[in-house]
Amino acid sequence: MIKVRMLTLLDILYKMTDEEHIMNSQSLLAELSKRGYSTDRRSVYRDVEALAEYGYDVVTTPKGFYLRNRRFTLAEIMLLISAVQAAPFVTESKTASLMEKLMGFLSVYQQEGLKNASNISGVKFGNEEVYRTIEMINYGIASKKTISFLYYKRSIMRRDVVQRRGKRYLVSPYAMVWVQDRYYLISNMSGKEGLTHFRLDRIRDVRIEDAPIRPVEEVSDYEGRFNAVDYASKCLNMFGGEIKKIRLRCSIDLLNELFDRFGDDIPVKKDGEDYFIALVEAAVSEGFINWVCQYGSMVEVQEPKDLREAVKKRLLDAAALYNE
Repeated sequence: MIKVRMLTLLDILYKMTDEEHIMNSQSLLAELSKRGYSTDRRSVYRDVEALAEYGYDVVTTPKGFYLRNRRFTLAEIMLLISAVQAAPFVTESKTASLMEKLMGFLSVYQQEGLKNASNISGVKFGNEEVYRTIEMINYGIASKKTISFLYYKRSIMRRDVVQRRGKRYLVSPYAMVWVQDRYYLISNMSGKEGLTHFRLDRIRDVRIEDAPIRPVEEVSDYEGRFNAVDYASKCLNMFGGEIKKIRLRCSIDLLNELFDRFGDDIPVKKDGEDYFIALVEAAVSEGFINWVCQYGSMVEVQEPKDLREAVKKRLLDAAALYNE
């Protein structure tokens, strides 16, 4: 009974106190009584001391008691809630559920302040299997087993259409990465070389297969372990392709954009007052071409030649639409 009472006291301190909301012994006794535990002030003090001795940061002040350090700070919870809200692959119902769980790490007063500032907004996808998908893929990665699944895409009629006429994809899973508000599985497709990625919100009915995964060094340049951060930085907008060294001439206004995109250690040098030369490594793909074209005359691909010609063609094709 004493142990349960102590846990109840901890719950009260966790939910109803913080640095700005301190409860005295009388308030704690009243709250314990509401929950069916009659005790006295000396017992409350002993329980508080026991909780502090165990490691909980219960602060005793002349005004009473409060729980100071929590598992997560208010700022950390705010960051996590913002991430959940911004993630399109987390459905509205799961977003609401996750937010409620995260709020549970705060006092009721802190929760009230966050509720007024937290609203589910933006595009949310409708695949309610996403949690199971993540768990199954993670199990496949951890156990180094291949997985299979169905893959869906949206049609012009806004319906989910299964790809390959319902034939299951069989892949060796290596990692899951979150890039530009999308969650991707990085893998190698059975019977093919190289790496392929799939959006998790489009994956359904994941199954663990008996066959072991292909070693990542057989299908990529990574030795022993897949480097998800490096891979994501080189595949712009998550388009795969051959990794090449690319020489860019950029407006000085894009210097921070280049560092943010490719890292602070990329080689750069000034080219006059208003431009600089950058050498980057990236997958030569539609994604890279799209990234370059969005900046117009502010970015020029100088090498390799085939990529330069591809960008030139894309820009000429776009200009032709406006020549009428």
